[in-house]
Amino acid sequence: MVADLIPPLSYTDVELESYLPAGWTLGEPTPHWHDDKQRFHAVVLDGSELDWELEIPKAEADKHGRIEALRRAVDRLDRERFKSFL
Repeated sequence: MVADLIPPLSYTDVELESYLPAGWTLGEPTPHWHDDKQRFHAVVLDGSELDWELEIPKAEADKHGRIEALRRAVDRLDRERFKSFL
């Protein structure tokens, strides 16, 4: 069935990049849905070329909406990155 091929949560590159802090970019591999973890996954590179795992849980997207879930995930990642340098 075609519906089985569509991931339950997805984002375009433009949506992802619009919420990343200035100087951050998408990395490899291509952002994708993790069926076993029930979350959307993307690797992002910060301005120092360090890679970070951006994960957006499906449950959070269901609760807050997909764009708000993306914003929250980017905020968590940015705080995690900041704490790693302390």
